[in-house]
Amino acid sequence: MNPTSSFSAVPPASWFPRFLAPVLGPVLGPVLDSLRRFSERRALQDMLTLRSDRLLADIGFSREDLQDQIEAAVGASQSLRETERRIQRELAGYSDGELQTIGLSRPDIRRVARERAQQAAGSGQAGQAGHRGRPRTDAAA
Repeated sequence: MNPTSSFSAVPPASWFPRFLAPVLGPVLGPVLDSLRRFSERRALQDMLTLRSDRLLADIGFSREDLQDQIEAAVGASQSLRETERRIQRELAGYSDGELQTIGLSRPDIRRVARERAQQAAGSGQAGQAGHRGRPRTDAAA
């Protein structure tokens, strides 16, 4: 399963009013993450158990270690989502002026967070992404 095709931990805004996000987000986020991990694990298991041993070997899996490899793939997907959410939270804490200083606007936050999380995962720095510090403002210069 492609970790980049995951959804955010907060339910869609169409049925989840913004004013409830700070209250229910921390409660629903872990529940939704747990359901997402279960769903991803189940989909990978269903897909891979139907494959022949030869095909599994061709794609780098072995039937004996299938559960461990599925857990690793689901864990990597979860790590990517956590990194993306951490970057989103950090950028959301910036003022509009700070965002403008670094060339962003509020609508860019989700896209930039996803891109940075993918870059960090690709370079093996998923745990360190997004910790660059706030840009200096004119008052701090």
